[in-house]
Amino acid sequence: ALVEECLDAGFGCDAMSIAHNSNLSNGREFSDAADAASYAELRARVEPLVEVFQHKGSMECREGFSLAAESSDPACAFEDVWPADAVPCVDEEGSGGMRLQGCLSKRDYVRNVLLEGLQIEQEYGINPMRLGVLASTDTHNGTAGFVEEDDFLGHVGVVDDTPMRRLGAGDTATHDTIINNPGGLVAVWATERSRDAIFDALRRREVYGTSGPRIALRLFAGFDLPEGLCEAEDAVAQADAKGVPMGAMLPAQSEGKPRFWVWAQADEGTVEHPGLPLQRLELVKGWLDASGSLHERVILLAGDPDNGASVELDSCTPVGDGAQSLCASWTDDEWTPQQRAFYYARVLENPSCRWSQWECLRLAPEERPENCENGIVSSVIQERAWSSPIWID
Repeated sequence: ALVEECLDAGFGCDAMSIAHNSNLSNGREFSDAADAASYAELRARVEPLVEVFQHKGSMECREGFSLAAESSDPACAFEDVWPADAVPCVDEEGSGGMRLQGCLSKRDYVRNVLLEGLQIEQEYGINPMRLGVLASTDTHNGTAGFVEEDDFLGHVGVVDDTPMRRLGAGDTATHDTIINNPGGLVAVWATERSRDAIFDALRRREVYGTSGPRIALRLFAGFDLPEGLCEAEDAVAQADAKGVPMGAMLPAQSEGKPRFWVWAQADEGTVEHPGLPLQRLELVKGWLDASGSLHERVILLAGDPDNGASVELDSCTPVGDGAQSLCASWTDDEWTPQQRAFYYARVLENPSCRWSQWECLRLAPEERPENCENGIVSSVIQERAWSSPIWID
């Protein structure tokens, strides 16, 4: 309908679809139907973006649910609303995911979807899963961008409008309770602050998502990116001239290795809500080898996951040092022209209190519900941002 009534209708209409809440889709949002060549072509044209995070959880990845031959990424354990004993989908799709029922599919996580896109492209010559990533609040209260952890007032009207409801166990009708979060933000690199320019940035996937903080994040790749970009005042101009930004396709070359430039800036915050320092900057690579096997790797580019930063849970006071900005250039010496690959950046803040910990602390000890003590969710989180990938054909 979008194609017939808008894109091909001949009156200047433009539209796009954004894949929403795949973590609750029981494998249906990115199903086997995407393997059909005609459907792959349609999806590649209409759907350029996917949510990686919103108030019903993170959709990046899950330990033990990777399509890659080898996988280890403890940072995947972030705001995953499914319990540890979730039943995996095997050959079938499930149902009831919006109520956390049915099976959990590997296709419910964005990194796997990106990996599977490489396989589909190998077979049909088109990648329907060439998806940029963004984040959202998914608020039902009309309070877009209201994502402060220490001031969360709920998402769904009277369903979660009091501390007890937000911290509760929910019922058969909703799980909008302690397992959810304030949601994330979408950020674009647009040429100007206009409706058309923002739409164009979304269309070309020069877009990224955060779990709430206003972190700035850049990713460029090229075979001729100059060295020393982290020290250059005109780094973005040089990277634009010699490479491609997040969301783009980098044409493969028979000689040379791809170089990546990644930069992140911490959210400065405000006097009332100061931002937190950054802990580490990473690059996530996924690729299809010559034998058809899928692989993934997380590369630490800058910062230190063992920097000793923490947070005092009885006051939510952050402890330890971090960085206001992180920058790195990295060359993939293991890439070969036979690899189909994608790369995206991920940056993590120092640890901080989750919204539920703030909420529990505001209640008198005798008033705190069971979920304040039973460990159903972590009291500590590491807010983050994810870039859209860059693909090498």
